[in-house]
Amino acid sequence: MRLSNWINSLLAEFSPYVELLAVLSNIATVAATILALSIYFKNRKKISAAIQLLINYSFQTTLAELKEKLERLNEYNAGNSSEVPEIRNILHEVAGQMRGNKIVSEKMCDLINKFERLAKSKVLLEQRKRSLVSEARESLRYMQVNSLDLEVNDE
Repeated sequence: MRLSNWINSLLAEFSPYVELLAVLSNIATVAATILALSIYFKNRKKISAAIQLLINYSFQTTLAELKEKLERLNEYNAGNSSEVPEIRNILHEVAGQMRGNKIVSEKMCDLINKFERLAKSKVLLEQRKRSLVSEARESLRYMQVNSLDLEVNDE
């Protein structure tokens, strides 16, 4: 009991200092918040541009990955029965990545459905695969040019 009495008396002795420290801490928090808000409002266009740059970079990366997968798909021949499972896997990969990106998914919904139908079809013809790859390439190129055009117009 003597230890607890000593701790209580020590806490009572330092109580005013703890309260002062709490008040100073709250004042510092308010000051930091005001400073952060003022910096944000003074530089919101720069911050917005930086965020938009990151979003555009992410989108361009997605388009580049899709193009790589289309090139991989072109390396396989649907006429070779041993390569058909890999072709189906890549078709599903492309469709899944397209569905996972909201912008691509909205603009290329029909193309995604074509990829999925071809991947699930009983007979996979090389001509249909090549036609779909060409259509996808052109659609991706069009999206890439449009996204670059939007970046230029935003500036």
